[in-house]
Amino acid sequence: MKILIFSIAYYPFVGGAEIAIKEITDRLPENEYHLITNKFDAQWPEQEKIGQVYIYRLGQGKKIDKYLFPFRAVAYAVKLHRRIKFDFAWSMMAFYAGLAALFLKYRIKVSYLLTLQSGDSDEFLRKRTWFWSFLYKRIYRRAKITQAISKFLAKRSRKEGNKGEIVLIPNGVDFNVFKNTLSVEEKEKMKSELGISPDQTVLITTSRLALKNGLDDLIKSMNFLLFKSGIKAKLIILGTGPDEEELKNLAKKLGIADHVLFLGYMEHSQLPKYVEMSDIFIRPSLSEGLGNSFLEAMVLGTPIIGTEVGGIPDFLKDGETGVFCKVRNPVSIGQAVERYVRDKDLYQRIADNGRQLVLEKYSWDSVAAKMKIIFQNMKR
Repeated sequence: MKILIFSIAYYPFVGGAEIAIKEITDRLPENEYHLITNKFDAQWPEQEKIGQVYIYRLGQGKKIDKYLFPFRAVAYAVKLHRRIKFDFAWSMMAFYAGLAALFLKYRIKVSYLLTLQSGDSDEFLRKRTWFWSFLYKRIYRRAKITQAISKFLAKRSRKEGNKGEIVLIPNGVDFNVFKNTLSVEEKEKMKSELGISPDQTVLITTSRLALKNGLDDLIKSMNFLLFKSGIKAKLIILGTGPDEEELKNLAKKLGIADHVLFLGYMEHSQLPKYVEMSDIFIRPSLSEGLGNSFLEAMVLGTPIIGTEVGGIPDFLKDGETGVFCKVRNPVSIGQAVERYVRDKDLYQRIADNGRQLVLEKYSWDSVAAKMKIIFQNMKR
């Protein structure tokens, strides 16, 4: 099969959606994949092949490029189709890429598969789409098949008027990358190099430093832990984003800057050792499509704390595979940490249960096998 993929971003930009495309296409090499994406950096090549995917980047690395992407992408796709004759299009998310797929369907009658990955809240999406909502809703309604990575996103699709087939297939975890490799001595050495003392509980989050991930609440929870609970803790934050300086200033303002380590951007392959070294993974999200970072922490045996939003309840059962905290509630985050610290049996039970759940249900091999069936149904 010849499959055309629309994705607003792709490697070297790496997020959950980009990882999903690569993991799936690597495991299904019998197909031919052509991906049209936005050129976020002028230095990136216009065309190259990464893994099984031929990549075409449009634009000049300017901010306006992503807004023009649907129009440029469909024009480029029409030209490609004349030469390649695609069996169907695959849109990664129902926004810029979805609009390109919808336009292509109108132009040359190529059906499209819609994958829903976005963790943005309904309110955020309404603000971004109100002036073109009639087209936005059609992206959901005109898809031949929709793949949703969580029950939350499947419900969103129905709410937008999709009466077609929706298949629930979550993202997976690369067990070759996210595996336990550190000895006790290596963990202690890492902590020492980071200025973490043996008696400190190590909390970690890996995420984009943006409002939706609730990192300001996480930093505020350190105030509760350090000064009210008396728990000695250190928070590690991996990632970059628009709120980075604001979050650093917040830590300074609260007088806890020495207890919050901003380690910045980290290659995906480098994340596991930091998560494995840590005691608890926390992301107090305001919204979440699924939350791959939670699954990655779970398979490493690092217990998780998350909010009951979006796709998180698909895998987090309070007291069984993780601990819930309340949205926009730093004290609740601190109390969730307390539960783990005070109850060692709970800690170990959740660590074991979480790891087993991910190993059983969230492998990329399983995801690819299910996507293969969808691809076959798209061709019919």
